[in-house]
Amino acid sequence: MRNVILAVSTLSAFLAAPLAAQVDQAVTPADVGTIRVPRFSIAHSPISLISDVRPNTFLSVTGPKSAWLGSETGPAELWVMPLKIATGFQLNFRIPQYHDPVQGVDVARTVEVRPEMTTITYTHATFTVKEHILAPRGEPGLLVLLEVNTFEPLEIEVQFHPVLQYMWPGSFGGQYSYWDAQHHGYVLSESLSRHNAIIGTSWPAHGEVNPAHRLSDTPSTFVIPVDTARARKEFIPIAVAAGTQPFSQVLKTYEGLLANGLPLYRESRRWADTVLASTTSVETPDHSMDLALAWAKIDLERQRVCNPDLGCGFVAGWGTSGGSTRPGFGWFFGGDAAINSLAMDATGQWAPVADALRFLAKYQRKDGKIPHEISEAAATLPWFTEFPYPYYHADTTPYWMLALWQYWRASGDDATVKELWPNFKKAWDWCLADETDGDGIIEEGGKAGMGAIEVGGLGKGLHEDIYLAGVWIEALQGTIDLAHHFHDNKLADKADKLRTTALHTLNEKYWLPEQDQHAFAILQGGGTNDNLTAWPGTALAFDLLDPPRAERTLRKLATDSISSDWGARLLSTGSPLYDPLHYNNGAVWPFMTGFVAWGQYRYRRPWSAFHLVDAVKQEIFDWSPGRNPENLSGAFYRPMDTTVPDQFFATSMLVTPLVRGVIGWQPDAPNHRATLVPQLPPGWDTVRVHNLRVGASTLDVTLSRGLGSVGARVTSSGPPVDLTVVLPVPLGATDITATASYGPGASRVVQGAHDEQASLTARLTGAIPVDFRAFWKGGLSVGAPTIHLVPGQSSTGVRVVDFTGGADGWLLELGGEAGRSYDLHLYGAVPRVGAVTGAVATLTPATGTPKDPHVLHVTFPQGVGRKDASIRLTAG
Repeated sequence: MRNVILAVSTLSAFLAAPLAAQVDQAVTPADVGTIRVPRFSIAHSPISLISDVRPNTFLSVTGPKSAWLGSETGPAELWVMPLKIATGFQLNFRIPQYHDPVQGVDVARTVEVRPEMTTITYTHATFTVKEHILAPRGEPGLLVLLEVNTFEPLEIEVQFHPVLQYMWPGSFGGQYSYWDAQHHGYVLSESLSRHNAIIGTSWPAHGEVNPAHRLSDTPSTFVIPVDTARARKEFIPIAVAAGTQPFSQVLKTYEGLLANGLPLYRESRRWADTVLASTTSVETPDHSMDLALAWAKIDLERQRVCNPDLGCGFVAGWGTSGGSTRPGFGWFFGGDAAINSLAMDATGQWAPVADALRFLAKYQRKDGKIPHEISEAAATLPWFTEFPYPYYHADTTPYWMLALWQYWRASGDDATVKELWPNFKKAWDWCLADETDGDGIIEEGGKAGMGAIEVGGLGKGLHEDIYLAGVWIEALQGTIDLAHHFHDNKLADKADKLRTTALHTLNEKYWLPEQDQHAFAILQGGGTNDNLTAWPGTALAFDLLDPPRAERTLRKLATDSISSDWGARLLSTGSPLYDPLHYNNGAVWPFMTGFVAWGQYRYRRPWSAFHLVDAVKQEIFDWSPGRNPENLSGAFYRPMDTTVPDQFFATSMLVTPLVRGVIGWQPDAPNHRATLVPQLPPGWDTVRVHNLRVGASTLDVTLSRGLGSVGARVTSSGPPVDLTVVLPVPLGATDITATASYGPGASRVVQGAHDEQASLTARLTGAIPVDFRAFWKGGLSVGAPTIHLVPGQSSTGVRVVDFTGGADGWLLELGGEAGRSYDLHLYGAVPRVGAVTGAVATLTPATGTPKDPHVLHVTFPQGVGRKDASIRLTAG
């Protein structure tokens, strides 16, 4: 993981006591030149990420209405939705000793990324300048505050190339810019004065004369002479304001940005504090996991963008646009929003999800299809009628249905569901029209649009694919539940029958007995695409596959052919179509990594799942700080050159398998109940989970495990909730008992393929904590191996492919690199190593506390590539 300073020591205390709310009054200045911004203290952030800058590493500061998209060394693009204002924005420094300016990119030294503000520090022998970058929560603009310390005369040169153009694919002409001495800034406009912007400062400054009636080919530059005495007491503000509105309104925004640095900073900080303190958080033995979850929640909030012409919805991701006007995927995507809502439902981030669902419903096509993507410039174009992209995908519509249902299950928000129920029924009608062959599963291609695959040979001749099938069948369950809620029994019965048919198709037609796995797709000619892919992950995550066959596919997904050290490849390395740099045919995608991990947890295989969750965690710190890349090479741990560096459905796939898989949270607000199915790494003895929300109730949970016991202590507030806790008991355990300290405490023990599960149910009333505990003797658990990722490495880690057994012993099946040795941790009874095939294995029993692991040392024989091994373990 990247060597960053992780401010984790005070995170739990901060979450309990966020920054006190303060109400600030905005200042309306009479004259730009009179504005002063006294220096104020920038409060410590408990999740701050601090590191040395890295050239060409993406850095972003975004808000609901604006975006600063650049690199850690300083250059950036400036966006105010839906306009690209400028590119190449950067600072340079003029000092008496040098004839040429000191380039900011040459002296950028450190970067500190916080949720509310990001700081780049420039250091030179004669000065230190901190560039604090803020994207306000409510204003259509950006604010930069320069904190200057110098003992020599200094001039700061602000440079950029003006653009003033709509985001892709919109456009207009006639742009020009000029220096406005009265307002200390460059004005950007066009012939009709419908699109306007200004970039400038309140400090005395002088700019250049630009060519009339067009944009200059050279950068626009203005210079701020630094009054050193004044700079010791004040920030130097630089504001960017823009909009599709008259210049007088843009100017008012500009003046407000310059005058209100402290109120804008406090507003941003309050937003960040509220997100962190009011949503689900964890305290685990891995502090970087706690920090990663905090950053993921912030990042998911940042996907909400408000377009003045279209409304507020979820964009897919951010990256620089270069010479184009495509900033990553900085426009609205329906499928991405639905995927990300599954994470935000679990963490209690419900208000943005409701807005996103409404936004997509607003642009639902007359026949019921939900939009796949909506350009930020859609209001200026025949976007929905003449462009091919808005309804590009077949999966977006059932995804929206699924997302609305899951939002309701988490929040219990009957009002929003009632409001959107007509849209849901229209979406249902569209899906029914797309099911033409009677097998219960909607189809792709033609007018329906794409499913899993957008490019490449894997998508040739597809009729249906397993990814789309999984989404649709889960949406059918949502249809059944919602139809019953609205007393539409006819619709519920129809959806139930269709789901039964679809499940039969999924479990029979997609099963390949000779390959011992599920097919990727059914082809137009009736055959199957037999490639092993990550795409069954959705059906597995939704628990749709028959367990014995699911186990066979999950074994294959656990191998390095799919599950690399840093995540799931979309296509197996064994396929003739595999290409580690191909978008759909071999790259690693965090979004599908999350589904594969969630699927492994669903079928109680945590030792195959956790390293995938841990990999997505590490990506938050190794690349763009606090963000996850869209995809990575299938061969080496590095994002692909074409990747979007801040992709929200990548970030959400840390949250979803962590909260829904590792912690096992399953809210059911409409029925006033919830289920907790924790599958913690055996080495985690205590985990605290705060703010698990189900409807109007909130739960805090302490999970603990020791030798021969596991437990959950739950406190609650709000209306009563019936909570079922399913506690894991290791394979081969005997004398199992389970109790709840309060309530009926009904319990049962279920024997599974990989563990036993003690299930307890009690009513939480908020009056007193409830303890759920299970006890046993003997048994054995295997720790989930994790890999410390190093940028550029190849995939060489060990995989736990399977772990089975019972009272007479256990079978551990592994995959590893030829010639390498690995240490695996075993917990519980001291086993003996029995028959071993494919490797050499020795055991070192624990010698410390009873909680310490036994160490199984495994060496694979010399050779080339990956090797398999199986190890019999018997009770000592």
